[in-house]
Amino acid sequence: MSSLLSSFGCCFWWFLAGIFLGWLLNRWMCSCCCKATSAAPAKVADVPAAPIVKASPPPAPALKPTAPAAPVIDLAAAKKAGFAIKNANDLTIVEGIGPKINVLFNDNGIKTFAQLAAATVPEMRMILDKGGSRFRIANPGTWAQQAALAAANKWTELKKLQDELSGGVKK
Repeated sequence: MSSLLSSFGCCFWWFLAGIFLGWLLNRWMCSCCCKATSAAPAKVADVPAAPIVKASPPPAPALKPTAPAAPVIDLAAAKKAGFAIKNANDLTIVEGIGPKINVLFNDNGIKTFAQLAAATVPEMRMILDKGGSRFRIANPGTWAQQAALAAANKWTELKKLQDELSGGVKK
């Protein structure tokens, strides 16, 4: 029993020494780190006075140039040319684009014929690659040309071009 008390006494003093050393270390660290925050705040007299400048009225907002209006798609002319177009932004009119590719392009910001006409083949290929392996077979080589004709309401020319294509690729 006496050996238990003697070992307890030894550990107790080491425990107290650890607490004391931790307290000293904390005090020393706080005195080093907290000096900048414990400094007295600057007095009003210590701050140089800035000259008073009369505020001028804010400049008139510049008029933003209006974006060119999107071309109006003539649905009646498209139907007359033999296209089963559902709405003005139906990219499935382009040969080689089906409903799933249409959704894929819409999700990636290509929603109109004009936007599709402005897209490059590498951009279209990148969108198709992001869609997954099932879209790798699609060939967007003539899609921009077809979309440009559709955006310009040149439906008869588009029909003639599509007659020369097979799956969006020239025969």
